[in-house]
Amino acid sequence: MKIAIYCGSSLGNSDIFKDEALKVVSCLKRNNASIVYGGSESGIMGIISNEALRLNMDVIGVITNRLALLEKENKNLGTIIKVDTIRQRKQAMLEQSDAFLVLPGGYGTFDEIFEVITLIQIGEINKPCAFLNVNNYYDKLKEFLYSCVENGFIAQRFVDMLVFENDIEKIYSHFVNYKKVKAKWE
Repeated sequence: MKIAIYCGSSLGNSDIFKDEALKVVSCLKRNNASIVYGGSESGIMGIISNEALRLNMDVIGVITNRLALLEKENKNLGTIIKVDTIRQRKQAMLEQSDAFLVLPGGYGTFDEIFEVITLIQIGEINKPCAFLNVNNYYDKLKEFLYSCVENGFIAQRFVDMLVFENDIEKIYSHFVNYKKVKAKWE
């Protein structure tokens, strides 16, 4: 299984983010999964890619030409896909991946996963998504999404389909046992 990992190009302000990223890689290695990610050697992205490479895992990096210079592309990757735009990067990661895992990150991370969720909602793709809720990072997001349901702007099944979990083993099990979600207009 190819798992897209969306995460920060920063390390965050606690070692727990690095430690949990390493646990993710260990779990994926035990399950013979491969990683698709943003191609950088910076931040949590670098932690994940370098640990996966150390463990001889298959890692595909997808990075824009501009970000390859700014964030520093991980030149140790066996497979790097360079594109011109963030839109092309997101499309390439969508096409390469069987499931989507979100670790703590910022605007780029949010942009990537919300596009995936939107595509599931409108029926263009149907693949599992999960948020690794390290240090309760995504608690407020989950609360906000259910507020959107309460206010009639998101159908509950499109929030219920998302896993918010602090245990990567449970997330991986969800990926393996994923049941497709009925699209908005089905």
